Amino acid sequence: MKRCYLLALTLIVTSCTAPLEPIEGCKPRGDIRPVCHMQTPEDIAAAPDGRHLVLAHFGNMGESIGSISLFDTRNDSLRVLYPTSDPDSNGFSDWGEASCSNPPGESIGPHGTHLHRLEDGRWRYLVVNHGEREAIELFELLPAGTDTQLIWRGCVIAGPDTLMNDVVGLTNGDIIYTRMFNPSDSLAVAKSALGIATGELWRWNAKKGLEPLPTTRAAQPNGLEIDVTNEHVYANMYMEKEVWQVRLSDGEVTARYSIPNADNSAWGSDGRLWVTTHDMGIRDLLACFGNSEAPCPGAFNIIALDPTSGHFENVFHHEGPPMGAATIAVPQGGRVYMGSFVGDRLISVPDFITPDIPTAKEQLQKSVPGN
Repeated sequence: MKRCYLLALTLIVTSCTAPLEPIEGCKPRGDIRPVCHMQTPEDIAAAPDGRHLVLAHFGNMGESIGSISLFDTRNDSLRVLYPTSDPDSNGFSDWGEASCSNPPGESIGPHGTHLHRLEDGRWRYLVVNHGEREAIELFELLPAGTDTQLIWRGCVIAGPDTLMNDVVGLTNGDIIYTRMFNPSDSLAVAKSALGIATGELWRWNAKKGLEPLPTTRAAQPNGLEIDVTNEHVYANMYMEKEVWQVRLSDGEVTARYSIPNADNSAWGSDGRLWVTTHDMGIRDLLACFGNSEAPCPGAFNIIALDPTSGHFENVFHHEGPPMGAATIAVPQGGRVYMGSFVGDRLISVPDFITPDIPTAKEQLQKSVPGN
């Protein structure tokens, strides 16, 4: 899959440029602190204890296997949550599709993820899997600090001819995911670069099954996030250079924000949507894709979007050592943690909270369990 993706990208590269200066070593740079020697942490979720993170270690678009681990922000330690030798981690299939009864085990290849709470109070962790099957894997997270466990509870198989990117879940159990394009179309990435629609959002319901949201057709849909009321999802339309607000009651696009090259999003500590965007050319992006073990020095931004007012601003910019090309920015324990789609590390910086947005504060308070 990765080779096909790179081939498609190559079709839209018309000339050569000087390569990016490689990153060497694992040293802090100012307030930016790296933690190295791990498989690529492409997506990050903040555990409900305010201390730990759940890391999805990228499987390179199906080229290799990955894993899911628990990261302790106090001592930078890692513990594998899945797959493990513990037979209980494979659980049993009581969520997802009835036909999906076998866990992915060692074949898991994580991409986008989402940790959220269901109506019954249980924590569900959704994982896009590019392993032996293209599916959303459904796990239950059992929060217990350093003893947190992850139990497989079922899966939802993607629609035919689908390469997914990200996923979010609703409290009622429904699932929304992005289809980037049809992998059978070797020109799909080239088409998306020209603004031609290649994918859309899909919704899964336990009774209705899979249904596309037809008004969301776009050029290479990417990351997703959902609001605390479950009324809207925010879809990062990477090649459209926009973030779309999609109303879930009818699937209509109700707002579009001009935010180019948006990868993943997460709710920030100020209650705004923190959108991680890439600020580098396609040739630099291609060079980073070509060396998945090395950290990418490419420039990126964190854009804070307040959906209430529609205002957005750049709250963080970085390029070069100790890591560039971030894919996600998640606050936890007074710092902001960022992963990437390549390399052997994550980085963190002191939280860049903006405390003067009342509506955003209210939204943050609503998102805390028990409020």
